[in-house]
Amino acid sequence: MRGVLLPLVGSAVLTAFSIAALPFSRGLFRVAQTPFDASDPAFAVPAFVLLQRAEAFVPRGASVIVRSEPSDATNDSYLHRFGVALLPGRKILPAALWGVPTPPDVTRDAEYEVVLGRAPSHAPGRLLVEIPEGTVWRRE
Repeated sequence: MRGVLLPLVGSAVLTAFSIAALPFSRGLFRVAQTPFDASDPAFAVPAFVLLQRAEAFVPRGASVIVRSEPSDATNDSYLHRFGVALLPGRKILPAALWGVPTPPDVTRDAEYEVVLGRAPSHAPGRLLVEIPEGTVWRRE
């Protein structure tokens, strides 16, 4: 009997630890909106939602800059990578790389601008979509 009891008790303890580690506060049976719902960076979920929405408005082959408002070189570096991953077939121009802002002459020729956060103080072109996560613009 002891040979069966010890493994059962051990299994029960491991099961209890596993259940205690589950993210009950986030809702056990709630489907995640994005793959980044449990991520630490506060901008990851809104960036994913915005770029997913922008895909319908930015045609393949177009050049696009993805940036944050207010401008933050660190976040803009990550947004460039998100843009490359989530807007396939588009030429993604960096607003910043490795935490260093890109000179304006690099991004001047972008046809579209995706802005995470509040709308820019000056309109970069014609507004295509505005959602709580940000805006998508057709530059002029």
